[in-house]
Amino acid sequence: MSKLDDIRKKAIEILSRPEYKEGIRFANLVKIIAEETGDNFNTINGSIWNMPNELPDKIVRPQRGLFILKNNLGNIGTKESETSEKYSDIFKEEDVYEPARDYLLGRGECTHAVVVGGAIFGKKWGTPDLMGAIRVSSDAVYQPPIEIVAVEIKGNNYSPVEALGQAMAYKLFAHRTWLVLPETDDIDRIEGIAMSANIGLVVFNYKKGQFVFETLNRPVMGSPDAEEVNNILTILKDKDKHKYNDLVKNEK
Repeated sequence: MSKLDDIRKKAIEILSRPEYKEGIRFANLVKIIAEETGDNFNTINGSIWNMPNELPDKIVRPQRGLFILKNNLGNIGTKESETSEKYSDIFKEEDVYEPARDYLLGRGECTHAVVVGGAIFGKKWGTPDLMGAIRVSSDAVYQPPIEIVAVEIKGNNYSPVEALGQAMAYKLFAHRTWLVLPETDDIDRIEGIAMSANIGLVVFNYKKGQFVFETLNRPVMGSPDAEEVNNILTILKDKDKHKYNDLVKNEK
């Protein structure tokens, strides 16, 4: 039996367990398989992400990101597809920046955030659309080191390889990295890759002039290169002192 067959057999076995009779999210399924087999995330992701299409008589995907045995479909309620009429209005990538910033701030994923974009840092794949920080107030007794957050946002017709590559590049200077992507048919696979790379993933729909966001995966804190962190913050300070102060200082 090939590695692909072994992993798929394991996936079906997990989905057959009573606790998963109502299904399991794709990212969680990948995680459980990795824990129980020792196989790496990318191998597992590549082996199972398309099972609902290749083995529709065994596994189905009734909702985005939800895997369930076909025989267990009766255990979940009917739900209108969240992806129907995703983009009833036209929007530009830049239109997403401020709403995404507010969403991440509102969920406490960063304490401060500014829109950057463009090529302010002068490097290919070197400038995130948003930069955030996690820091305490100046009067806090304990002052932990500041954490830098980098966010890459994509609009329609984006390249998943480019989006993931940019997010990986930001890990050189960011403690936490996020991808904010529009809903697509292959978001399950992207979710698995992002999870294996410790990258946070937020997806959004745009209907009736409003962005609706959902967090699929939160990032794991990394250890960026200190020199890269200092270089990026120095450039930001030189290019836009107001944004620098808003991000890392308490004065405006």
